[in-house]
Amino acid sequence: MKNYFKIIAILLFAFIFSKCTSDAVIPDAKELGLEQQDSNSFIGKIRIQNSEIRYSVKAKSELVFTVIIEINKKSIQADINYQNESLFIDGHNIILTEKEKQSILTLGGTISNYLLETKKGEILMTEYTLLSLMEYWAKSPPDYTYTKRVIEAEVNTTNLKSRNEGITCIRKNTYVNAEYDDSRGNHSDRIRVGSKARDNYGCMGRCGGDCGRWWIPSAWTKDCLDHDQCSNVNFSSGGGSDRNCGDEFNEAADDYVFGVLRGCRG
Repeated sequence: MKNYFKIIAILLFAFIFSKCTSDAVIPDAKELGLEQQDSNSFIGKIRIQNSEIRYSVKAKSELVFTVIIEINKKSIQADINYQNESLFIDGHNIILTEKEKQSILTLGGTISNYLLETKKGEILMTEYTLLSLMEYWAKSPPDYTYTKRVIEAEVNTTNLKSRNEGITCIRKNTYVNAEYDDSRGNHSDRIRVGSKARDNYGCMGRCGGDCGRWWIPSAWTKDCLDHDQCSNVNFSSGGGSDRNCGDEFNEAADDYVFGVLRGCRG
């Protein structure tokens, strides 16, 4: 557990110097609507861009956490177990609008600024888990329906072998075969990790939309590259329900949540 704390602290501390400026406006706890903050919880309520958001993360044990985001009475919950790298999501069949997703991203950035200023980047696993899930949910494709899902991360011991490799780290500026299937069959395309395929498709292989936000440490993995390229080629937008790239989107879930702690930082 102490190693996890150290990893996250180093990651975010490095971002302070590379991205923050003297003009940054640092929010206080009241502006965040922060109601409870301690070693086991981070809870609050805020209104952003006409959206009412309740956010909560609680530690159930040293390596098990529950995150709940409620926006405009739409609720989504995740139970995260870092011990066995499993993730249970109950989305109650909600669909987030693009405006609601942007509000969640804005809140994530505001919370990050607050933590970076008040804790100098040495955030707790509760806070890291909340921020990671907020970006994950906010980056879902248009019209994506969140249902109940259980995801268990797998360890890849064969290195870039095929589809759904578990969590396989890849490095920026290296060439990797993106493998996916669609209505036309199976494909393998040679892609430079971190390249920009077209607008909104920068940082190929990063687990997250485009190049994301500086305040979230990013994982770079083979499954995320597979989905990026499938989506790029097919202009897909249906997430897990998309007939071309839905399976690639689902296969990348464990990479997105656990990839950074596996060391997949590009």
